[in-house]
Amino acid sequence: MAFGKVAAAALVFGILYAAMFVYMSWMYATKRFKWKSRFTILFLHCAIRVASQACGVAFGVLLWRNTDVFVAYLILGAEGYFSLTIASYYFLRHYELRNFHRSRLGKLKEEKRTWQRSLEIWSWAPLWAPWRYTKDNVIMIVDSWLIPANALIITGGSLMVGAMDAEANGYTPEQAAKRLRMSKGFRTAGQAVFLILTLLWVAFVANAYRKTVRAHLGRLARTACFTFGTIGVFLIVRGVFGVLQSAIWKLSYYNAHNYDANGFTTEFVAVENVLAVMPEFVAAALLNASWWATRKRAEEIEEGEGDDEGDGEGRIGRNGPHESPGHQETKSINV
Repeated sequence: MAFGKVAAAALVFGILYAAMFVYMSWMYATKRFKWKSRFTILFLHCAIRVASQACGVAFGVLLWRNTDVFVAYLILGAEGYFSLTIASYYFLRHYELRNFHRSRLGKLKEEKRTWQRSLEIWSWAPLWAPWRYTKDNVIMIVDSWLIPANALIITGGSLMVGAMDAEANGYTPEQAAKRLRMSKGFRTAGQAVFLILTLLWVAFVANAYRKTVRAHLGRLARTACFTFGTIGVFLIVRGVFGVLQSAIWKLSYYNAHNYDANGFTTEFVAVENVLAVMPEFVAAALLNASWWATRKRAEEIEEGEGDDEGDGEGRIGRNGPHESPGHQETKSINV
């Protein structure tokens, strides 16, 4: 066993995510973050990514002596991408509710209980009747698409690993080839859904910026929109790479040219981390940093307006987006 480049790359981002996890834990401990807020989804992403990178380190040391570690790495990576995509939607929803009173992504206060929402999502009701949700609950539609897409990616990854270890699993060459074709189809379809939903999110960001300009909101609000735009670039890079890696043989885990005596080649490790892991980390870091960029200061708020985080839904200025621009500068709580 050797500590190779795969383990080293996984360790670097593992340390970065561990630092983010410690930071967020401190923010919760000091009550700056509330558990019933958008940051909790981001905290979940961070925890999943720490576990994923730990599996990456283990795989870099063990290589193919234990394929279960590689399966865990793929599954946790998919779950991390899944949670980050959901988190981005909730952060944008929070921004719109704070600044415009309403958002097509979701309501200020949900009328349905958690179990009722979960039942609707898992029954795919938003897929069969999307017109019921497009006005003020688009996140329900997004969740209903993300869950099966996530399942496709995980299933495809498991099929691929099984085919990669065909001899140990007792597969014939024909059976292994069939599993690879199925894996490619599942993973490509799942990644394509994630990319489409990322592009949809970017479209909502563009619309939020348009409304921000029309409402004459101040510098903080526009900065928040530009931050969302930057996050969108990184998420698109992640999404495009996910589709390409699933569909193109040169980027496939199964391609023998991507391996050397010490596991994956240096080029493959670099591409994987720069185009998959790093964009997720940067996006998560920008979402995390938004608290410091937009937190309220005593001199910026009216007496009795309330805490910035609250229950994660946000509170909005009483006169809405048609207040004077100067007044809105102090009332726009952004990301």
